[in-house]
Amino acid sequence: MPEPVIADAIIAKLSIHLGPHVARMALKSFARKVDLPGGRLTAAHVPGLIQEIRPMLNVMIGKGPSEAVVADIERAAALK
Repeated sequence: MPEPVIADAIIAKLSIHLGPHVARMALKSFARKVDLPGGRLTAAHVPGLIQEIRPMLNVMIGKGPSEAVVADIERAAALK
């Protein structure tokens, strides 16, 4: 499972628009896709995560709102 502090912050930001279940599944899918060592999501993984989820966000919530969510995730990851 991803690093709890960063993962929780990302899930919280995504949940606002996607709901908690879809947010958790998106994060788990990313973690499996990149085969995170020990399942630990770090701030260094956030750019890759964003690159992977941005297309889904653009489709589901629109480009403008998705850019706001991405910016929120980047800020949250930088604080952890």
